[in-house]
Amino acid sequence: MMRAAVLVLALAAAVVAACGGGSSSASGVVFPTVISLGGCDVCPAIRNTTLGVGLNRVVIGLDDAKLQPILDAQVHVRFYDLTGRKPVFSSQTGTTFEPVQLSFINEDAHNQKVVTGNDGVYVAYATFDRAGTWGAQIDVTRAGKKLKPIPYTFTVLERTPEPAIGDPAPPSRQITLANVRDISEIDSSFPPRPAMHEITVADALKTGKPIVVAFATPAFCTSRTCGPIMDTVMDPLAAKYAGRAIFIHIEPYDLRALRDTGQQIPVPAMRQWGLQSEPWVFVIDRQGRIAAKYEGIATAAEVGQALQRVLAQAPATPVAASPTP
Repeated sequence: MMRAAVLVLALAAAVVAACGGGSSSASGVVFPTVISLGGCDVCPAIRNTTLGVGLNRVVIGLDDAKLQPILDAQVHVRFYDLTGRKPVFSSQTGTTFEPVQLSFINEDAHNQKVVTGNDGVYVAYATFDRAGTWGAQIDVTRAGKKLKPIPYTFTVLERTPEPAIGDPAPPSRQITLANVRDISEIDSSFPPRPAMHEITVADALKTGKPIVVAFATPAFCTSRTCGPIMDTVMDPLAAKYAGRAIFIHIEPYDLRALRDTGQQIPVPAMRQWGLQSEPWVFVIDRQGRIAAKYEGIATAAEVGQALQRVLAQAPATPVAASPTP
């Protein structure tokens, strides 16, 4: 079930591709104002559905002329504010390459794991101080050869639909094992992960423990925006930090409708969290606030670093009960 619509949404919301005409320039780079996908030896794509004011994990994919992923580059990015008449340099940063083997669980083939290929993204962290049009000058080096800087234009929103870093985590009361006859109603994993369906987010927030929440659908995850988050991130972290943090898996779509009709009907938690794509992983601190968030491809090492920072925090102070009058 290829979710091409998700990829199109991500491109349309945050992207103007490098191949096109434009008028803004910085350091000899012309930032494009016309969308023109393909036709370039190295084609970038910001895979975030949206970017917002504040700290962002910017996810950059690179394709070659045949739309195959480029997985062997070194990438450096310069960000420019394009809201004025002239570009204003904002920041620059290197990137970390995050590789992934794409796979999904094929329920129609006795729950066999199907590997669909390899992919990877180049992750940069950047803070945008205002909403509007921004530019990225992407410097790519391959096999020791530095390529011509690639210009890229994208939009930064005042607020993203999903919770921002520092926001309170939505106290979702998603369906758990206590509410279903069979775990397959709420988990498309094989084998299923019952330990990640025992508690609601709302109840987990009351414990004062760090929480890791994954919105992912293992059996219906086949697009390039969707890495096998449960296998590569949630399982190893849950094993390593068992008892110290709570790990919750939420299927993004109503599985009955998805299996019967192919319709992707978001579950209430997806709407409550404002999610427009999947997978997502959120790390929640002891105070119940979003400490880190990851859209699309992520690794256990990357998410684990955020979880370690949260675990190092002092325990949350319990709320004292009001005295009886």
